[in-house]
Amino acid sequence: MLRKWGHRVCLWSSAAIVVGAALVLYSFAVWFGNLNQDEGWYLYAARRVSEGAMPYRDFFFTQGPVMPYVYGMLSGLWMPFGVLGGRLATVFFGLLGCVLAAGLARRAVPTQRAAEAGILGFALTGCNLYHVYFTTIPKTYALASCLLLGGYLTLSLCLSRRKKMRSHLSCMWALPAGLLVAFAAGTRLSLGMLLPVTVIGLLCMYRKTGAAFFWFALGGGLGLALVYGPALLEAREPLVFAQTYHVERGGRDLFYMAGSLSRTVRAYLPACLLGVALSVFRLFHGAGVPGQAPQEEPGGVVYHGRLWPWLWLAAFLAVFLVQWCSPFPYDDYQVPVMGLFIAAVAGWAANSTSSGVLRGCVCLLWVLSSLLASFSSPLAQEWFVHRQDRFWVVRKEMPDLALLRMTARDVKALAETDRELLTQDTYLAVEAGMRVPAGLEMGPFTYFPELSDEAAARYHVMNKNRLTALLEAAPCRVAAFSGYGLAIRAPVMDEVPLEDRQLFLSVLGKNYDRVQELPGFGQNSTTLQILKRRTPVVEKTP
Repeated sequence: MLRKWGHRVCLWSSAAIVVGAALVLYSFAVWFGNLNQDEGWYLYAARRVSEGAMPYRDFFFTQGPVMPYVYGMLSGLWMPFGVLGGRLATVFFGLLGCVLAAGLARRAVPTQRAAEAGILGFALTGCNLYHVYFTTIPKTYALASCLLLGGYLTLSLCLSRRKKMRSHLSCMWALPAGLLVAFAAGTRLSLGMLLPVTVIGLLCMYRKTGAAFFWFALGGGLGLALVYGPALLEAREPLVFAQTYHVERGGRDLFYMAGSLSRTVRAYLPACLLGVALSVFRLFHGAGVPGQAPQEEPGGVVYHGRLWPWLWLAAFLAVFLVQWCSPFPYDDYQVPVMGLFIAAVAGWAANSTSSGVLRGCVCLLWVLSSLLASFSSPLAQEWFVHRQDRFWVVRKEMPDLALLRMTARDVKALAETDRELLTQDTYLAVEAGMRVPAGLEMGPFTYFPELSDEAAARYHVMNKNRLTALLEAAPCRVAAFSGYGLAIRAPVMDEVPLEDRQLFLSVLGKNYDRVQELPGFGQNSTTLQILKRRTPVVEKTP
């Protein structure tokens, strides 16, 4: 009796801690999290879609079209609140992804161990400050994670726990699963690797899953057709150009690859340590892990969970390697697929101990480890500090988001009736509720100096001639450029030559005067210069 109550106390304590901690961490990340240039590009694209525009055909966009359409449908909820509203909408998907990771972990274990697996799955995602931050800012990660985890959770229904519910029709759950995973690939193209790997995995498990591989492939094909079909029909060339953009960034560097792997391990250290501990345990104890359930549980419940973690890990590794081998492998690229790894690890951990009390204690231990790792994360300090000047730490006077909101109010006041802002810092336009000139929708990512005038116009981006002409035309009453403005050229993403940047600034100076300078603005705390046109802008006909 005492063991039973001890086990329950550990579980309830763990559940209360992870839910409370996740809510605190997400709230903290919403307001204090550093600004990221991507937030402006993705939210601006969603706003354009809500106005009837189509990615690729009407504006340049480097990711799949699913995120702009989803956020565009929700624009009435987040748009009145600017970037803060976009973050709150993303938090919904971020928290839902943590819940889905917990649900996936529960499917990997017998019923009596499902609580521990679910708590661990939620803790290793929702109590991880790194994961929380990157599923709070409006990038593709939160939505993509929801879609792919929802897809694999749906796929797990192909093997029902109950005998009387099992039939050949149960494998048709793979159809909506394939659709969801295809939508994830339509949010972030590199996730497309999930489709062939999963089909092959289902073929290997044919004796248990039947024709699930066929239904999953059918759902995946239909999903890809729905996502990319319209753009292929109306804007095939701009679509291909946009989707191959990241491949052209530059050559691979082993130093960057090693650094990316190191930072990913550090970001998800509790999950990685748990995975290593389980691997070592399995190595020394073989297949007979204590506590594994028999194939049939009381009440006619059949346990097939041990089949799924291998498939999740295979899918995770396929995407991980593709993104790790990209020309410039950012560690945050891995965020959407970490839920698959964590679900597998959480399931194995919950299935690795025999005693109920011990299982509860192990669960509580890893929950506390996740919280300690978040407390020690360097991210938290970065949110409050600009830099270190020799011995002295230069602190931020206010959070990045608060400074953005204050600056947006100043820009709107300077612009008066003009609703267009000349900037490559798109999140400033989003926050101010203003537009940017056509061709600047993705800020510095839209300057391709090597393209011809015809190609730049066709792909809705800028080359040197078009950018110079835009600056000479001075189409806006107000211009605003941070350290990212007029300084980066795509697709290699290296620095614009000094003579070219001086040319752009001199052309800009012909029509604009600097009225305000803000140090420590936005991503990486650069200096923002706000300029106002000397002569009034001719009012545009609505």
